[in-house]
Amino acid sequence: MEWSDLLARIVAWLRAGYPQGVPSQDYVPLLALLGRRLSDDEIDQVVDALLVQGALPADRVDAAVAITRFTQELPGEADLARVRDRLRAAGWPVGGDWQPGSSGAATKPVLPLRVPSDEEIPSGVGSGARTRYQENLRQLAGLLQEMCLRDRTVVATATNALLTGDLEQSQIAIDIGGEVEALARDTEAEAMRLLALQSPVAQELRQVMTALQLTGNLQRMAVLATHIATAARRRHPEPTVPEPIQPLIARMGTAAVSIATSAAAALESPDPETAGLLDGQDDVMDGLHEELLATVLGPAWDHGITAAVDLTLIGRYYERFADNAVEVGRRTIFLATGETADEWTPAEHTDQD
Repeated sequence: MEWSDLLARIVAWLRAGYPQGVPSQDYVPLLALLGRRLSDDEIDQVVDALLVQGALPADRVDAAVAITRFTQELPGEADLARVRDRLRAAGWPVGGDWQPGSSGAATKPVLPLRVPSDEEIPSGVGSGARTRYQENLRQLAGLLQEMCLRDRTVVATATNALLTGDLEQSQIAIDIGGEVEALARDTEAEAMRLLALQSPVAQELRQVMTALQLTGNLQRMAVLATHIATAARRRHPEPTVPEPIQPLIARMGTAAVSIATSAAAALESPDPETAGLLDGQDDVMDGLHEELLATVLGPAWDHGITAAVDLTLIGRYYERFADNAVEVGRRTIFLATGETADEWTPAEHTDQD
């Protein structure tokens, strides 16, 4: 048997006995058990695999490995018996000669010479792992939707602060933007964990990789919305937006909230039809952006250069916010169909053909 296959089976064997991770009192006996059947390099590979899967905490494993290697002594009867019983309870064959010795010192434990084949894995172990993996993917999708909903809150609150000059609302928007940043870090970590946890099949791999890409878009939406919130307090106590321009900015804020709402709905499904509608909403934002630029650059502008610069930047923030929401839709189409947004054909168009 190839070592890579054997490694995978050993790790599966250990994870079956410890589905919730290895408790601290079992680190040393478990590693000692491995140490009587595997080389140091092979133990390192097993431990690395368990660390990646979250079955062993890195801050405790190093100490346990050091103990087993420097002392080359086994733990006592009670420790070995506890680990043996735990693995046997999961339905996995522990070598019959792994038994406590009569003198009080445990005899040499033996890892099964033949690691169980796939057919011998206890019923439900493999399917349970896939079920948990699918649940983890659903939780990952939930993190993405939560980020999008918070993006919507940030841009709505920032717009309100911009139009009212409310410093408290501005700070609230900035704080929520910080929460999105934290969610983005959690989402990226979870996606990387899922990539390492198992060998994802094509659709699962598409979900995880798309989630990493979506995280970037959703994070940028939060950053752009917090820029709007920052602009709201830059000229305080003077208003950032001249009164005649406020209705236009209000419409841009409404368009931003609308497209973020649609992006969150597309992520929840994920529905390519809903995702495909975001392009049309982006056209609304583009039209408002062009109107703002035409007003600022027009001959009738009489609110000064500072206000013109502020509004040019603010308009860009709204426009880029919507562009990233469109990217969320385009990536959702790929997630749902396996086709790029340019390749995918909406159902109604297909029916007409």
